[in-house]
Amino acid sequence: MKKFSISRINTKMGIFRLLGQFSPAKSDFVIIYHRVEFMSTDGWCELDIDSSRGKDIIDAIKVEVAGHLV
Repeated sequence: MKKFSISRINTKMGIFRLLGQFSPAKSDFVIIYHRVEFMSTDGWCELDIDSSRGKDIIDAIKVEVAGHLV
């Protein structure tokens, strides 16, 4: 697993700041998030990555994040 830190990524779901680890194997690309924040009108807000809505958002941006990491 490789550590990553993305200070700002624009996605179809909004603007995010991400911290975590990923496994770059093409057959089994895995991303583990330690911290996910999104840009709100009041600045950066932490996303609850354990909630069902948080997981839905993480799933929705997976392809864009993977493209940024490789």
